[in-house]
Amino acid sequence: MLERELQFDQSVAVSYEDPDGIVAASASVALIRPDGTTQQTPTVTLPALSTTCAMGSTASVLILASVAGLVRSDKIRVTVAGYDYVVQAALIDATAKTVTLVWALPAVPTVGAVVKSLRITATLAAVGAAGIGGNYRLAWTYSDGASTRTASEPAAVVRWRWVSPIGAADVREVVLELGGGNRSEQWCADVASRVDDKIRGKLAQTGRRPSLYLSAAVFLDVARQGIRYELAQKGICLGGQVYEAQRELRFAFDDELAQVVGGLQAYDADGDGAITGAEAKPKHFTIQATR
Repeated sequence: MLERELQFDQSVAVSYEDPDGIVAASASVALIRPDGTTQQTPTVTLPALSTTCAMGSTASVLILASVAGLVRSDKIRVTVAGYDYVVQAALIDATAKTVTLVWALPAVPTVGAVVKSLRITATLAAVGAAGIGGNYRLAWTYSDGASTRTASEPAAVVRWRWVSPIGAADVREVVLELGGGNRSEQWCADVASRVDDKIRGKLAQTGRRPSLYLSAAVFLDVARQGIRYELAQKGICLGGQVYEAQRELRFAFDDELAQVVGGLQAYDADGDGAITGAEAKPKHFTIQATR
């Protein structure tokens, strides 16, 4: 799991959604310092939406009694025929009270089927420059009244955050070039996020924190190659030879990344906000690719 970046001089909104569809009735969160002490424990806001499906709902578009508080990318739990399914909102129409899903349910929900939101949220106060560094932990504890769960994710307090070189629009452009049809904004955003995670993960393997580079813009060509690789994994590629395309695009992505990283300069190794001395020189290392 990649580090969640917390900018040192800004408050940061954080959230969590249980992957199994547990709706929290109570919850707490703590930011834990590298030495194991608690830095802060902000108040957690619980999921607010609890509504039902109306007549006309389909497996991919829900018509709800209310969509208050629901935003695109939220995950919701829908109970169909006694089974709970976790799905994601791709498009919300507040006037028609419809929610278009990123992926369809396996069955059409009946009138009155219960729908609940899952996201719990909190706002972390600015940690300050003295706290800049890695190995923090964001620890969630939540309960639905029947069982209690914990979840944690790594975090780092940074001087400036990594900004992805690509977004949903870049993915949509490539999808259309490859004849992949029309995809929702959230579907494209999810692909962009996975590509960005791949780049950040590869950079972390070199021993460097992605956020300490002066700019992520130099990774634009790498990211575009990553989009094609990620789409090939979904079966969207030219020529119809999916497995061959996946293999070749993986090599192309790794090669492009190695070339860019090998020549990168302007890395703020000590996190002081200044690029000085050896920090302005490229670092020499090897990114291994297996063919």
